Amino acid sequence: MDTSVLKEALGEIKRPFCLTLAAFTAMLCLSLMASGGAQLIGALFIGYLAAGAYLWTLVYRTFRSAGMSAQGAKKEMLFGLILRLLTLALIFGVAAKIGTQVFAVTVLGFLTVYLTALVLMIGNNLKKGKRS
Repeated sequence: MDTSVLKEALGEIKRPFCLTLAAFTAMLCLSLMASGGAQLIGALFIGYLAAGAYLWTLVYRTFRSAGMSAQGAKKEMLFGLILRLLTLALIFGVAAKIGTQVFAVTVLGFLTVYLTALVLMIGNNLKKGKRS
């Protein structure tokens, strides 16, 4: 099966994603420093890494399942879901053990990356729909 559509869509949002994430990162880091929570910047980046791993696993499993039968694709996507949920449980569990603030900032970092990517993908898809 052809995965060029997914590759094209991901390629189109790469630059806006990086620029938007850089702006959000600057705002969040300045906000943390202004509120006396500069030590929590590391937790923010841990959340970024968690979201990166989550999104990478999602895209990788989608690419792999594209060439499989329906049953094989279903198993592949289910395995990916379990892997993503275990990753989040591990990272958020460790952050919660460290402290409430660390957990909150880690979740904030995760949501920042995940929602930025999601909004950009949806916007790109809507923009393409209007063109055709």
